[in-house]
Amino acid sequence: MVKERPAFFYILALAAGVLLYAEWPFWSGFLDLLTVAAATLVVATAIFCLVLFAGKRNAIFSVFMLFAGVVCGIALAAIHDRQSDNGGGWRTEVMQGSAAIRDKVMTIYKANGMEGNEFAVVSAMTLGEKSLIDRKLRQEYSKAGVAHVLALSGTHLAILYFILTLLIGKGSVASRFILVGAIWCYVVIVGMPASALRAAFMLSMFTLSDVFRRGYDRLDVLAFTVFVMMLFEPFIIMDVGFQLSVMSVGAIIVICPILNGLLPMGFTMHHPRLSKLWGMAAVSIAAQMGSAPLVAYYFGTVSCLFAVSNLIAIPLTTIILYGAVVVVVLFSVPLLQGMAVHVVGSAVWLMNQMSEIIAGWPFAYIDGINMTMAQLLISYLLIAIALGLIKYLQVK
Repeated sequence: MVKERPAFFYILALAAGVLLYAEWPFWSGFLDLLTVAAATLVVATAIFCLVLFAGKRNAIFSVFMLFAGVVCGIALAAIHDRQSDNGGGWRTEVMQGSAAIRDKVMTIYKANGMEGNEFAVVSAMTLGEKSLIDRKLRQEYSKAGVAHVLALSGTHLAILYFILTLLIGKGSVASRFILVGAIWCYVVIVGMPASALRAAFMLSMFTLSDVFRRGYDRLDVLAFTVFVMMLFEPFIIMDVGFQLSVMSVGAIIVICPILNGLLPMGFTMHHPRLSKLWGMAAVSIAAQMGSAPLVAYYFGTVSCLFAVSNLIAIPLTTIILYGAVVVVVLFSVPLLQGMAVHVVGSAVWLMNQMSEIIAGWPFAYIDGINMTMAQLLISYLLIAIALGLIKYLQVK
């Protein structure tokens, strides 16, 4: 298995090292952080490249690669732990500047009459400012299975990416670099949350792959994204939002083709609109399958009607994000800007009402779940077995 996807298993080994250090920090006592850590990184990367490009089948190479990855993860975590006390620096200045920009945009929302829950949700969806959302509203979104729209993630950046593509285009090399630069500027402005960083990095990889004439495997891109982010922030894998983001995207990559394969070819050809609707539902189902065990483990709640609510929430999210861009662009035309704010506020109000109604339906969600780590792992194992069985029957 390791030789088939060495990058994926190497990232798992790296993450295991970080988790080992987080659980038992004494591991760092065995390392000279200034010498052994750097040497481990070089050796581990060399082994990784050897296994990846040379296609070594020898189990010793695979085991050594994984062991080096674990040690590398421990070293990264230890180095980060030593440096975290320094604080300050350029990142603090950047965060202060981005906070000022967010305050300015929120002032525009308020000046055009947006307030209450609508203001709170728009601030969260467009600027990453989730502190204004009250507990009741947050629970309703969670029970309805659409809490992910409140956190800046791949969905939001994909919509923004599409808007920028319409404005800039992506035919030339210059336009692709402008697209990537604009996406990263937005991520910095919203405070660089983990899920947005992951999405921005993956979008950058996909956008620039054609520039460098490189093909890509989406699961390998996800693994490489996690690897790069862990180099800069090893403990990011312990962030709940990051875990949910990675698991959701990984599930979409792996599970969507299996779910789409459930439709007969003849049905797909004769009913393209229904097939497209099923494709949207498949994305929602796949993301939920990837994140539901984690949500149950951390929050004790699982939505049962997520497929229905997401079919409504995703189009409304698109309208809200499009409208937010228009609001900012029309800063010099107060009348049109006010109209755009009204449209955005109406879309948010409708989504709030939808979440409240669906959350109140019987059997809309399962609450009070108390899951252990062992049960979490077993849940993912059962999902993998079920998907493997479905894929096997499709082949047959």
